[in-house]
Amino acid sequence: MNSITHQRSRRSRVRHSRRAIVLVLVMVVVTMVSLAGFSFVASMSNENKAVHLRGEQLRMENAIASAEEFLKIYVQRSKPDADSTPGSSPFAQLTGPGGDNESLMRGVVVDEDGPKSRIRFTAIAPRYDETGAATLQYGLERESNRLDLRSVADWENRRPGSGKMALLGLPGMTESIADALLDWMDSDSAPRQSGAEMDFYASLNPPYSPRNGIPESLEELLLIKGITRELLFGRDADQNHRLDYEEQSSSTGTARDTNGERQWPWIELLTIYSNEQNRTRDGKPRINLNHPDIRELHRLLSESFAPSFAAYVVLFRQNGPALNTRPGVAVGTAPLDFTKSARYRISSALDLLQSRVQIGAIPGQGTIVECPLTINPEGSHELLMQMYDDLTVSPLPFLKGRVNINTAPAEVLRSLPGLDKALAEQIVAARSGTGNTEKSHDDHPYWIYSEGLVDISRLKELSPFLTVGGDTHRTQIVAFSERSRLSQRVELVLDASEKPTRRVMWKDLQVLGRGFPWDAIDTPGGISASQFGAGNAASVGY
Repeated sequence: MNSITHQRSRRSRVRHSRRAIVLVLVMVVVTMVSLAGFSFVASMSNENKAVHLRGEQLRMENAIASAEEFLKIYVQRSKPDADSTPGSSPFAQLTGPGGDNESLMRGVVVDEDGPKSRIRFTAIAPRYDETGAATLQYGLERESNRLDLRSVADWENRRPGSGKMALLGLPGMTESIADALLDWMDSDSAPRQSGAEMDFYASLNPPYSPRNGIPESLEELLLIKGITRELLFGRDADQNHRLDYEEQSSSTGTARDTNGERQWPWIELLTIYSNEQNRTRDGKPRINLNHPDIRELHRLLSESFAPSFAAYVVLFRQNGPALNTRPGVAVGTAPLDFTKSARYRISSALDLLQSRVQIGAIPGQGTIVECPLTINPEGSHELLMQMYDDLTVSPLPFLKGRVNINTAPAEVLRSLPGLDKALAEQIVAARSGTGNTEKSHDDHPYWIYSEGLVDISRLKELSPFLTVGGDTHRTQIVAFSERSRLSQRVELVLDASEKPTRRVMWKDLQVLGRGFPWDAIDTPGGISASQFGAGNAASVGY
């Protein structure tokens, strides 16, 4: 009996044990299925988020492309056209490139997928005052605010040493770096006194060859002997044209050196893209004073200037300037001979002012003809404006590398041949002084003579390097999503010197972050600004 009871108890324990195992197995299976389900749900959720984020990234990429096309149209239509009616452009009443157009360039909605899912873009450029403080402006800045390395190379070729002097005007530049930079750009293989050519670069690890030409980008300057990231980019780590608080407190240096010089990064002062049309403010071709056809030159000048001036230019081209101090006669008394070829090339329209011509090959004999144009600082504005706007000495349709005297910083102005630090500071002070808003500085760069900063001889020396315009523009475009706080940032340079406007430089700044606080790129009171706050710290200039 006990044996039977024991067997039954044993069978019962086995059945219960089997049931427990099955229950555990069922629980394990259920748990695994649940985990697999949760994993699938999480994976699908992440995939869904990734798809939406990628979708917003694509929308922002499209927004940047749209912003670029808009800016191309903007800079093109802001330019006068010889065939258009004044004021006919829809942008005619807006501030031109280089000005602040907040209503047109800030927080522009490009793609709208609901009230809280909009993609916007903002175009931002820096503006510097005479103290070096940086503020933001909405729109573009002219490349003519910068020193063009192509011009520096040309100056050095024409007059050895002039290019080096121009580079030495940059803050932090040394003679050895200037020599190395010029060696990088020139076509020969002979190093300058402190420069570097193939022998030096071939000894590096890894070795490479110098460009022996104009750099293709400013970042290429980092390959040149002696040029460091600090010299090129300064402490502006995110390249937003200004020093944020954390950058300002960096231990890499101060904003000024021991001599009180501002330590501007060269990326803000140099360019390889500056360009402008060789046309009048109305979009018409300028008159080339070195036109090969003397008769045609006389006809063109007679349409815009007095007949006496047209005749004098012909005599000047045929005979050249006279150094004789004998009394001269009026230009109308000297007959014109259009069969006589031109033998003298005019280097600047201002060379005609206060000049004289001797008709006759024998020195000290012949007729001296006086220039019909008279000039003095007090009454020269209209004459200088017309000469600047209507006349040129180049047959080229475009002029490269001229510096905007009204907006370029002193560190760029003082790099121009014949323009020293003292004069650069006087120019900056004169253009930013109280009451200068009523002065016609925008008409021509020769106002420095009208206001007594230079005499006529120095103005003639400086005139080939100066402008008050420029058709190449730089900006940073920030596209952002109101919903996800994602953003993308690029920097580009647009050349509007010919139609259609073309992009000549594109730099992806995404790796450096948004660069600007939300309340700077969004519209005032916008969703991004009010929902997420300012984000970045306030910033200060160099």
